[in-house]
Amino acid sequence: MKILRRLSVVAVVLAAACATMPPVQFEPQTPNLAVASKRNLKLAVVVSDPMPYDVFYSGQACPKTPNRCYKRDMTAELRSGGFPLESALSRVVSETLSQAFSQVVVVRDLPQPGQYDGVVTLGIGRILNQERVVLTGETNDITAEWTMSVLDKQNKEILNTKGVSPMHNYPWSAFNPRPTFVKGISTKLSLILSELSKEWGATLYALDFNKS
Repeated sequence: MKILRRLSVVAVVLAAACATMPPVQFEPQTPNLAVASKRNLKLAVVVSDPMPYDVFYSGQACPKTPNRCYKRDMTAELRSGGFPLESALSRVVSETLSQAFSQVVVVRDLPQPGQYDGVVTLGIGRILNQERVVLTGETNDITAEWTMSVLDKQNKEILNTKGVSPMHNYPWSAFNPRPTFVKGISTKLSLILSELSKEWGATLYALDFNKS
């Protein structure tokens, strides 16, 4: 297994030296909030562009042998090749929250107090790809850290929360790493964005925006 793991790492490194990362495409599906009726509230959703996210790859051996673990920060490489996370997040969140509120506007910066009934700031932080299986074929578990801050009409904070997305697994090939890696990120991170949008929508729909 150690030999296979080393070969896997070597294949990834060699591929990195001789190929460019194909662009990532996100197509999150808008979830159904199944609300009885819309709340008569105008919300601004702040999605900064660029968001300060990081994308990391971590080898399977990391938890047991951190000194010999293969880790890689892929943030710059993915950004330069095209990684439209901000636009995908903006779209799916806007479409999701529009089911629950009378008006939803996505903005890049914090609006002035009084412009909206509430302001929601969303962020995606570390996106982690953790190698899980080598003997029967390489797979990755992917998760994304997230934050959500909610302000009332006067821009006073009424909620500040964070979490980690559900984990999803996808196969990839050490002999053809880049296309399979990008396909996995595209499909599974799209699913994560959909799941988070549903979670955020349910939380916001139940929130009292006047409790401050």
